[in-house]
Amino acid sequence: MNREQFEAGLRALGAQGIVPEAQNIVDDTREVKQGDIFVLRQGASPLSKEQAEKFCAQATASGAAAIIADPKFELQADIPVIALAEPHLKLSALAEAFYGNPTQDMKIVAVTGTNGKTTTTYLIESLARALGLKVGVLGTISHRYPGYEEASANTTPGTLKLRRLHYNMKQAGCDLVAMEVSSHGIVQGRVDGVRFDAAIWNNLGTDHLDFHKTREAYALAKQRLFDHYLAESFKSGKSPTAIANADDSEVLAHIHAADPSKWGGRLLTFSTNHAPADLVIHTEKWENNAWNLALTMQDRTVSTRLPLIGEYNIANAAGAISALHSLGFSLDALCEALPRIAQIPGRMECVYAQGPIVIVDFAHTPEALENALLAARSCLPDGGQLSVVFGAGGDRDPSKRPIMGAAAAKYADHCFITSDNPRTEDPESVIAQILDGMDPQNVSSHDIDREKTIRNVIASASHKDVILVAGKGHEDYQILGTQKIHFDDREICRDACSKL
Repeated sequence: MNREQFEAGLRALGAQGIVPEAQNIVDDTREVKQGDIFVLRQGASPLSKEQAEKFCAQATASGAAAIIADPKFELQADIPVIALAEPHLKLSALAEAFYGNPTQDMKIVAVTGTNGKTTTTYLIESLARALGLKVGVLGTISHRYPGYEEASANTTPGTLKLRRLHYNMKQAGCDLVAMEVSSHGIVQGRVDGVRFDAAIWNNLGTDHLDFHKTREAYALAKQRLFDHYLAESFKSGKSPTAIANADDSEVLAHIHAADPSKWGGRLLTFSTNHAPADLVIHTEKWENNAWNLALTMQDRTVSTRLPLIGEYNIANAAGAISALHSLGFSLDALCEALPRIAQIPGRMECVYAQGPIVIVDFAHTPEALENALLAARSCLPDGGQLSVVFGAGGDRDPSKRPIMGAAAAKYADHCFITSDNPRTEDPESVIAQILDGMDPQNVSSHDIDREKTIRNVIASASHKDVILVAGKGHEDYQILGTQKIHFDDREICRDACSKL
């Protein structure tokens, strides 16, 4: 913290009060540590005076050095209170005043899309490390950089935490940061002030309609990453590049609607389906646990291999390669590194391969489930059958549930419907809505007990079968009502397979 810089920034925002030395600036009482400044802000709804006093008492007890709060609360505290009207509207400016803007000095790659964000950031991380870079990653599974890793609470962290992580990444010597950028994060302004060098749009499906209400609003949220945030990055002096999946006509339409001239006109497209694009990947075959690929760019073709189950992962690899190529890395170097990338936690992760093949994946949307089932079927030996265990999250968009059921019935030989994270919704009701999209003859069983379902399916499988356990992926918990319990599909699958 540069105290003079922070004090000047506060004064420019109209703040009044004594500004102490501080370690960090945070807006979550659970993250307050000794010497931090706590920002009392409202969330989706206004705070009551009682709530404000409760949060400030918690922050004080945790060692906060000061509190920034709207003067309307008239707070009395044992530590300095800095008066600032409507601080929830000024988080980006507060972050800038406290941390500066570390993203101006690192290469920042954003990844958005309905599916594949996590896999793409892992691919960028693996490839960049192989090229000798120090890499930070912000995403659904974890936030990490050399010497540090924490489990993620949100795919895209809140404004203050995001800026703090970027600052720490810069201090750790990171050259590049790969970050998932969710539609929530865009709409809620969490990425305000981030200066991007590249932004990948993988695909557009249906998700988060409980938040966005319509598919068009969801799509326009993602478009804003380009027409607003890439444009802001361009104004800051960077030369950002948009990376678009040419096989998805909606993605291309929204990219062009965003007007590439706003970010300097730099646009790279990729295709795995022979569409006209800057990078075209031809898939030859799956052999020895990897895809044999031929990549063509600027009339030049390079061969390589991708050791990830699922042909759709080739598109994720295409996005990662395109982004790194836009930053100046050669196609040859990227293709040389690709065969050495690591398996991705909970993303078509093969947890048992001795027969049956058992795969755990995060698929929790209709498109993702369809893709995961097609990917799992590509591993199916002659004479084997494909089983799927899945559910749908409670207190989330119910419209996708019957569509997921229909996808499972279409692509799997046996469907076992169970709970995902029921939350406060009746799990039997969630399952019933999934079953609405299925012919009863396609349902092998339905039971709210996820662990029992997984164990029964594995115990009764043939050694030639493939079992896909979908929906939770890397998650090591299940939310029942308001309680979060330990629950890891991968642990349960491995234990069940050890008894075969």
